[in-house]
Amino acid sequence: MDNIFKHLDICLEQQLNVWPAAREAFSNLEQVQTRVLSSSGLALQHNPARIISTTAKVQPAETTVRPCFLCSENRPQEQIAFDAGDGFDLLLNPYPILREHFCVVSREHRKQAFKDCYEKMLQIASELEPGYMIFYNGPRSGASAPDHLHMQIGRSEGIPLVDKLRENEPSAKDEPVTIQPFGFPVIVIKGSDPSKLWDYVSDMTIYDGDYEPRMNVLSFNRNGQVITAIIPRSKHRPDCYYADEMGKIMVSPGAVDMFGLVITPRKEDFDSLTERQVLDIYRQVTPQQPKIKVGIMAAQEIRFCLNDSYTDGHNSFEGEMSINAVQGRLNWNGILLDSLTLKPHEHGSTFTLHDVTIGIGFHWERKEDQTFSGWLRFIVENGMVRAINILPVEDYLASVISSEMKPTASREFLRAHAVISRSWVLAQLRSPRRKVMDADTAQTSVPFAGSHILNRIIKWYDHDQHTLFDVCADDHCQRYQGRTRIISAAAEAAVKETMGQTLVYDGHLCDARFSKCCGGVTEQFETCWQDEHKPYLIALRDSSINEGALPDLSIEENARQWIMSEPKSFCNSADGNILAQSLNGYDLETPDYYRWKVEYSTEQVSDIFRRKSGLDIGDIVDLRPIKRGPSGRIYELEIEGTKSTVTIGKELEIRRTLSESHLFSSAFVVEKNTDENGNIKGFTLHGAGWGHGAGLCQIGAAVMAAKGYTYREILQHYYPGTTLGRFY
Repeated sequence: MDNIFKHLDICLEQQLNVWPAAREAFSNLEQVQTRVLSSSGLALQHNPARIISTTAKVQPAETTVRPCFLCSENRPQEQIAFDAGDGFDLLLNPYPILREHFCVVSREHRKQAFKDCYEKMLQIASELEPGYMIFYNGPRSGASAPDHLHMQIGRSEGIPLVDKLRENEPSAKDEPVTIQPFGFPVIVIKGSDPSKLWDYVSDMTIYDGDYEPRMNVLSFNRNGQVITAIIPRSKHRPDCYYADEMGKIMVSPGAVDMFGLVITPRKEDFDSLTERQVLDIYRQVTPQQPKIKVGIMAAQEIRFCLNDSYTDGHNSFEGEMSINAVQGRLNWNGILLDSLTLKPHEHGSTFTLHDVTIGIGFHWERKEDQTFSGWLRFIVENGMVRAINILPVEDYLASVISSEMKPTASREFLRAHAVISRSWVLAQLRSPRRKVMDADTAQTSVPFAGSHILNRIIKWYDHDQHTLFDVCADDHCQRYQGRTRIISAAAEAAVKETMGQTLVYDGHLCDARFSKCCGGVTEQFETCWQDEHKPYLIALRDSSINEGALPDLSIEENARQWIMSEPKSFCNSADGNILAQSLNGYDLETPDYYRWKVEYSTEQVSDIFRRKSGLDIGDIVDLRPIKRGPSGRIYELEIEGTKSTVTIGKELEIRRTLSESHLFSSAFVVEKNTDENGNIKGFTLHGAGWGHGAGLCQIGAAVMAAKGYTYREILQHYYPGTTLGRFY
């Protein structure tokens, strides 16, 4: 035969004519029972013959001592090896699940590795007739012969995932899309370009002790176009597989099981399994996104509305309500409680919190009503009622992307932001909590332990101050405003298209920071927070490579020249369309973010500093930068008063104590204003940028996307040396 993949029916007939045992096995498929579990098409197959594969010992200690049943010298004499080309043979599977079931087997005995067969897989998929599929079980994701490279081919009728992919029009986009037909993500890639498939797989997480990502992969030919589906896996078998007889379920999911046809060798499992149990098995063997606890607001009394039916575990509630703090406990409908958790009866239910303060301490601070999905939890924190929203990370991210920037921003920018916001929050979930060191919840540097020794106060503010929840909902962590800001599908699409994707440096998840506008140069991590160097958060010129070398802005004169000029940068954009598409309304109220100016009289700045710092150093007569970071941001500022002199830092403490809200950034130079007699009468601060400046510059990234840069190129620009990985 010229092409055996066009004549699989003939191969099957030839093999069954000379192999009685195989003929009987395929004949027995006529007695196999199938039961549909749900409207999604999820189904069970009772197939007693599959007990051999289901119970196969796949540990290295077992496979190294048994004869490999895929090697030519150990196969049954009757088994025909059809030449599949490129060092592979086509063999009939003697323990079939599918009406026509083959294995594509390497002639060389080598371990199961996708890198050695993905090109062959796509080539075969492109040659297969309609109604067939080719699939791959990873060595720890269902392969009963992990020691020998192989794939499988079979008829695809009755495979729920294939039916869904055939019924629905593939996306017009060339990028991978993510669907969730059975409660776990399935990544769908169209086309037969091997590099596109490998680019995705190489980004996936490799677990400790493994040599490739855990996964099942399916490819088939749809109207001349290859469709490939990738299912990430976390482990081979669910807990119920190892349970005692009372709780045991003999299901060992391989690719076909994950495609929605669950194979049950035992009749009792076939008869008793429910959709809920199968979905729980799926949850156990696929990576699951974590849930996050977001601190939304704290007040003496919180008014809220349950827009749908919620339960506290005993009773159901709906409508307008309130809860307040009394003597260190919650007062809920006249009952005193330590905590209260309200869970929705239905997925998609929402609640609204009234008078949520956003932009706390910044110039755009205001109150608004905000609507959220997920669970609502109340606790008492410092004598106040704290409202906490508990929800899956990906749902949280859809709101973050819309809250930080407009969802009308360009697709590549939204995707870049989805990746860094996911990386940042997952890094926070995995980091150990440090002890809170003072009542103001400011993290204090170790050498000074929060004291004013030698009139030197160095503080930074980070998420680790939160001990009762994971992150807050305001700019201190990253903006999260629930469903309130999701005004288009674009933000949700950006999150779905990058689902689980994170930035990785040297194998570790990146703590990916970002700010509104870097002012032309990004800042290094240690200027703003702990004295810890992060190689991917460094000073970079925010422009294309042909704009010239970056001057050393830690030198005062260089910083002055840089800040007093307006060098060409991505974030130096006056394009109103880009900004209107990218910035939320309250951000657009701040037009002068690239270069800005603030003027104070001596009385004004002295009063502000006295109130914001709690220190009385008299009238301020000088502001002297002592240490600047490589972007020109001051992280130690000496403030001379008529009574005493104090040094403060780091950058956010400087911004906080020299403004009624916060200075846009600490990248400023000081101009002293004097009267005709040379006496100090005030100061003018000439500044650059908006925010701490570390990592991605939101305005710069929005401009890059508008210029045609991809989200991968944007991430490489702001986080050098990083790669994209998959957390789940």
